[in-house]
Amino acid sequence: MTPKRNGAYVGSSTDVVERFCDHCAWHAVDDTYPNLIKRYQNHLRAEHPTVWLRC
Repeated sequence: MTPKRNGAYVGSSTDVVERFCDHCAWHAVDDTYPNLIKRYQNHLRAEHPTVWLRC
């Protein structure tokens, strides 16, 4: 299993996607791209609201 860095759709049931925050040390791994983006957007909204408003 090789994580796909900074988002990409998974190609098999063993793939995962991974995302890092450009503004802090936050990091997440998920099994689907939409779930990962939801977690990332929630993180931005909670921790970096001015950045989230620009997205």
